[in-house]
Amino acid sequence: MRRRPPAARAERLPPRDSGARGERLAAAALAARGYRIVERNLRTRHGEIDLLARRGRVWYAIEVKARADHPAPERCVDAARCHRLATALRALAPVLRPAPRAFAVEIIAVRWLGEHAEIVHFAAAPPRRNPAHGTGRWRRHEAAWYGWPTTGTVLPFPPLPAPMPTIADQIMPRRKLLLMLCETGIFAFVLLVGTSAPPLSTRHFLLFEPSGELLRGLLTCATIAVICQASLSYCDLYDWKTAQNRAELGNRLVHACGYALVMLALLVLVTPSLFYFPGLRDVAAETWKLILLLALAFGGIFLFRHAFHWFFYKWRFGERVIVLGSSVEALQLARMIADSPMSGFEVCGLVTEPGQPPPDTRPGDRPILGHLDDLRRLCRDEGISRVVVALRERRGKVPVDRLLECRMDGVQIEERETMYERLTGKLALESMRPSYLIYGRGFARDPLTMALKRVLDILASLVGLVLSLPLCLLAAAAIKLTSRGPVFFRQERTGQDGEPFRLIKFRTMHADAERDSGPVWAQKNDSRVTRVGRFLRLSRIDEIPQFVNILRGQMSFVGPRPERPHFVEQLTALVPFYPLRHTVKPGLTGWAQVRHPYGASIEDAQEKLRYDLYYIKNTSLLFDLSIILRTVRVILRGQGAR
Repeated sequence: MRRRPPAARAERLPPRDSGARGERLAAAALAARGYRIVERNLRTRHGEIDLLARRGRVWYAIEVKARADHPAPERCVDAARCHRLATALRALAPVLRPAPRAFAVEIIAVRWLGEHAEIVHFAAAPPRRNPAHGTGRWRRHEAAWYGWPTTGTVLPFPPLPAPMPTIADQIMPRRKLLLMLCETGIFAFVLLVGTSAPPLSTRHFLLFEPSGELLRGLLTCATIAVICQASLSYCDLYDWKTAQNRAELGNRLVHACGYALVMLALLVLVTPSLFYFPGLRDVAAETWKLILLLALAFGGIFLFRHAFHWFFYKWRFGERVIVLGSSVEALQLARMIADSPMSGFEVCGLVTEPGQPPPDTRPGDRPILGHLDDLRRLCRDEGISRVVVALRERRGKVPVDRLLECRMDGVQIEERETMYERLTGKLALESMRPSYLIYGRGFARDPLTMALKRVLDILASLVGLVLSLPLCLLAAAAIKLTSRGPVFFRQERTGQDGEPFRLIKFRTMHADAERDSGPVWAQKNDSRVTRVGRFLRLSRIDEIPQFVNILRGQMSFVGPRPERPHFVEQLTALVPFYPLRHTVKPGLTGWAQVRHPYGASIEDAQEKLRYDLYYIKNTSLLFDLSIILRTVRVILRGQGAR
């Protein structure tokens, strides 16, 4: 049996503290192995059961020994103690649910080595069948025999509870959703009240009396509000990094108002009966009133934006966060949280790790609040609800006991990679370990979701081919008249599971463009691109023939963009985790395409891989629809094409 060295023996913990901490560690370690902890410190007339647990219908009475003054605390448990635990289980059997099929008595020894601990699991007796299936009657000789095993199983420290970010954090953060709902209400309120009350109303209408006219008016106002908010989104006014610039806010609101008026004018020309205001007799003759009210609504949005952000920052409604670590990544993460207020997190500062120099801060950075020993006190004093672990060195250095204390106080504990993923919508490849992908949630392949995704692919491709047929005919004619060569361009790409397929596009380069150079990345102002081809690329019309690849099942509507085998070989050797992007079908559009510019280098490919893996990890129909809507915006603005 291993004994502690004298130096460690001098750092003994008080028995009471070591026992309580040992029980918490034991409960967490067993929970990680599939035990369900039903009760802790359960008092019975036969004695106390430290942990009452079960796995399926096998119930366990677990004795936890964590004496800091003993090198082998499991030796402090004798056969009489095991017999009392078995007797307590027998007495509890009639009230246990589900009814037990078998019983077991086990022991956890927590051996303290200074501040560190070793968790050892001893199965003091094998599970004993319950003949009555719930009555708890043991044969006397079965309950009386308890041999002592000479060796136990050393349990790994329990994994840190790391709540994974949900896809809703990227599609619509809660604070942004609240902002958008409030602004929808402002637009609808101004339009409905302004057209129903003097001096602009021309028809008597009771605003607060339920009626069919009121419902139709509300639907009209809500439709106009959505159109106005689409123009706000087009002007990046739901992107906080742009909207926080007060000098730009007014200018962009004016542009958004102009775009909204243009869209409304087009809708009135196409469907004049779409808009109905119960307080106006003739909407077509009183259009100037709508323009005035929209101008007032955008002015109200300007004032509301300032009040909204002041309210949240003044009263600190964000979730308060501490970053644990002295690494460069810890400091970068703290800056990232501070620069992303729409995420709903407020970083209070950093807590340094022992044995490491403090991070090199600069003016404006969040302060260093203290050291690891102060973590629990800081969480209580500062009202911290989340600790983000970003240690410089993790192997054998994770302060499990300190983090477990905070976790028992109700503080959420998560790794840097989880927060990074939530804030950026991509995975942190540079610091990510395979265990994060293996044990983390995500990467689910629900058969129903995949079947619905295939149905969406087929429907979207058929609709896209039908609607784009006139554009395809014009594009084919323009290509044929302006350059020599075929209309379509077929190129080998790497598909799902590494299978090659022939991707179809409209030809946008001169024929035999790579005859001398071989495969190369596309560059800005590439001389190989024709004049018509440049327009086709900017408008994404050259991608339309890929609907045929989708119908063949070689591609999906949404997924990582397919790459050429030549570049796949290079990137697989240089970029970690690159082959993982081939575990799903490639897509016509993808998360990387709407979040990152055109990729034309190994560095760009690595950055896009972060987004691709995030998409694969969080695949869902809602996410696909969100990407399709973002793709429309990217196409309208001509972003990311070469």
